[in-house]
This record gives sequence, C-alpha cells and structure tokens, in this order.
Amino acid sequence: MSRSEERLRELRRKAETERADLAEALASARDGVAAMRHRWRFAGWAASSAAAAAVAGWNLFGRNSLAAKVSRITSYASLALGIGRGVSRLRKFW
Repeated sequence: MSRSEERLRELRRKAETERADLAEALASARDGVAAMRHRWRFAGWAASSAAAAAVAGWNLFGRNSLAAKVSRITSYASLALGIGRGVSRLRKFW
C-alpha cells in the first residue's frame, strides 16, 4: 500500500468520525429546538387562555357589562321610588 492510499484511508476514517459527530450535534440541536418550540407553544396557549378569561370576566363583570348596567338601573330606580314615596308621604301630610 502506498503512502497516498494510506493517507486517503486515514482521511476517509477521519471524515467518517467527523460526519458522525456532526450528525449527533445536529440531532441534539434539533431536539433542543423542538423542546423550545414546545415550551413557547405551551406559553402562548396559556397566555391566550388567560387573555380570553380576562376578556370574558371584563365582559361579565366590567364597568360596561350587563351586570353593571342592571346595577346602575336598579340604583336609579330605587332612588326614583324613594323620591316618589317621599313625595307621596308629603302629599298625605298636607
């Protein structure tokens, strides 16, 4: 075997080990990216769920919600009924 053939065989062996190392590094990097993507997907899902719950809560119990409007209407109605009863009592007194 000549010196150049031996050098080629050594270079092929070195290339094969480097190729295996590169494939292993790429596989671990791919796994890391997949894990990161999974974590961010879960974080996005959790954030969107929290935002949806906040919007639903605001719509149900916020300042302009139906419950708040009913509360204001009942306050005004109570005030009007109280004034009406007071006027009625004054009329009976006179």
